[in-house]
Amino acid sequence: MQVKQPLSLTKRLIGSAACLILFFLGITGYALDRAFVQSQNAAQAERLFIRTFSLLSLAELDDVTLTLPRALREERFNTPESGLIGLVINEQRQSVWESLSSEWFTEGEWVRSRANLAPGGEQFGQHKGFVYQRNGFIWEDATNQDRYFEFWVLEDAAPLNSSIATYRQQLWGGLSTASVALLLVLALVTKWGLTPLHLLALQLTRIRQGEADQLQGNYPSELKPLTDSLNQLLHAEQSQRERYRKAMGDLAHSLKTPLAVMKTLQCDDQNTLNEQVDRMNQIVRYQLQRSVTDARQGPVLGQTCDLIAALARLGRALDKAFLEEDKVLDLPSSDEVVLLAMDSNDVLEVLGNLIENAFKYGRSVICVEVDQHSESNKVVVHIDDDGEGIAPEARERILQRGKRLDSLQPGQGIGLAMTQDILMSYNATIDVSTSPFGGARFTVSLPKALV
Repeated sequence: MQVKQPLSLTKRLIGSAACLILFFLGITGYALDRAFVQSQNAAQAERLFIRTFSLLSLAELDDVTLTLPRALREERFNTPESGLIGLVINEQRQSVWESLSSEWFTEGEWVRSRANLAPGGEQFGQHKGFVYQRNGFIWEDATNQDRYFEFWVLEDAAPLNSSIATYRQQLWGGLSTASVALLLVLALVTKWGLTPLHLLALQLTRIRQGEADQLQGNYPSELKPLTDSLNQLLHAEQSQRERYRKAMGDLAHSLKTPLAVMKTLQCDDQNTLNEQVDRMNQIVRYQLQRSVTDARQGPVLGQTCDLIAALARLGRALDKAFLEEDKVLDLPSSDEVVLLAMDSNDVLEVLGNLIENAFKYGRSVICVEVDQHSESNKVVVHIDDDGEGIAPEARERILQRGKRLDSLQPGQGIGLAMTQDILMSYNATIDVSTSPFGGARFTVSLPKALV
């Protein structure tokens, strides 16, 4: 089943805006139309009411009969088909008086068929091309009897309807033109507003085609977090690809010499073989470790390591490894738990390399001190030995991969470089100085776990 393609942002914006424009302009047009019609009807009713009172002012009650002049001052009442008609109906719905203009009026039966109004009542309406106003009045005759008479004034509705039709034509024509203009402007504004997204899509296409390596251009503040995140992602991907390329190149280059040595070995040269195997194992372990730690920056969330327990574990292992050498390892004897925000394997790797180097180059004493009060979020560890120490000009160099000051001791010069890489992945630091025993002091500042 084919998945339906979702509407584009442009169509969504213009479509929703068109619905809103039509809805609100429709409500506005309807309200204006009703207001105008009501105002026109009210004005028409007012004009007819004035004519009704003009007829009322001319009426006279003679005994029991109401009389009005046959010819009136307003000529339209006197001219047939003038569109203005006056009628007077009594309580029995009989015609008492009709204007001369009613000669060809054909709706007299309809007028007489209407029910009487209440005394003092009035009504305005339309019927078959006429607008009318009728009012009910009471006269007291010569016998003191109340007489009910109903005055009707009817006028041709064509001018009123024409005025309303003209207004409606102009109103809805104007609103329709305004709607089209608004939609066109909205389309232009939408196109202009979505231009940064089109630019972003173009930049991503160029990156996919290999024509660019990151997003370029000025983007609005709303898109800035997105473009920055994409650039960071692209940079991380490029850095990771470069790390893997470099790691594989370094691995191949580092393994070249051990493989060449092993190729020339005799079958009974087991010690040299073991040495080369250990060397290759260390190289592989370092390259794999670096490819992982380089991709991480900062403490590991959810992982902790007990520093004191890790030191005790390392002390037991190294005492066995250097059992034949007359050297003493002094570790913190506190029962306190010091938690680090680090992976336990990384802690063992860092401290193991540093303490092992102290065993290699120290004469008799290796001392480890823990200071967790120097900074609120750091734990500082000092590893001291009583060896010859490290000259100040060489302290930076020994942290570089493959750099060694002593070629007599076994090793490839990558232990301290590995330590440096792991510490950098945690934003931790390492410092080389002179120990109180005259040898080398390695100081590492490790991230403390928040508890």
